[in-house]
Amino acid sequence: MTWLDHLWMAVILLGLAAATFVTRTSFLLAGSRIRLHPRAEAALRYAPVCTLAAIVVPEILLHGGQSVDFSLLNPRMIGAAGAAVWLLFSRNIVGCMATGMLAFTLARVLL
Repeated sequence: MTWLDHLWMAVILLGLAAATFVTRTSFLLAGSRIRLHPRAEAALRYAPVCTLAAIVVPEILLHGGQSVDFSLLNPRMIGAAGAAVWLLFSRNIVGCMATGMLAFTLARVLL
């Protein structure tokens, strides 16, 4: 890489850092002066769950970028189902993770 490439990389990095800083701190700096519409606030409450689902669901259903696997022989699906059943009856998140990992491990060993 030449010095010009390093310069452009530094400019891009600084620009991305500045953009991240401005967007992340804008809500903190604005404080209570700016109020969102109640529907927007209600929708934002679901953002973490939607983000987690967008990350986890493809990992459960896709194997190495291949087709979607809804079969009962999918150990990831069995682990997710075990975790869901645990969470349905108990709101204990640690037990949910343990049950899901146990079901996933048993499915991988036995299938």
